[in-house]
Amino acid sequence: MNWATREAAKDLRKEQDAANAIEKSVREARLKDSRGMELFEQLHAWMERQAKSYNEQMQKRMIEVGEIKIFGGMDSHHYFQVSDASHARSPMKISYRAADHRITVECGAGQKQYTLTVGDNENVYYETPYHQLRTIEELGEELMSFWKGAQF
Repeated sequence: MNWATREAAKDLRKEQDAANAIEKSVREARLKDSRGMELFEQLHAWMERQAKSYNEQMQKRMIEVGEIKIFGGMDSHHYFQVSDASHARSPMKISYRAADHRITVECGAGQKQYTLTVGDNENVYYETPYHQLRTIEELGEELMSFWKGAQF
């Protein structure tokens, strides 16, 4: 193989790799746009089910999960709160910003952030800052334990 053939093949591969990367980025952005709010709603529903089950087992209302609300103008976000019915513990606010596909969690125990990411199989997950993927159930359990572990 001569120089021209070798270099042309190498450059064509680079161009194809760049085109593939752009196509992948566009596909992932579409998945995040279409699935982000849906996953946030699934997290909300999971927390509602867990609170209801916990309250039934405790035989009294102890955990409340608020409705999803929207806040803000151009930089708006959706959020809901999980709170202690007795108000002995600070509520946990869980926000989703579609603009950056990020969940922010704030409560007495501190703050956490999770970024929406697309896995190899094109399933959409929330990812910890340590690049650990979380299903809705795993994320919900982590957040409820984080909130419940707060001492105030």
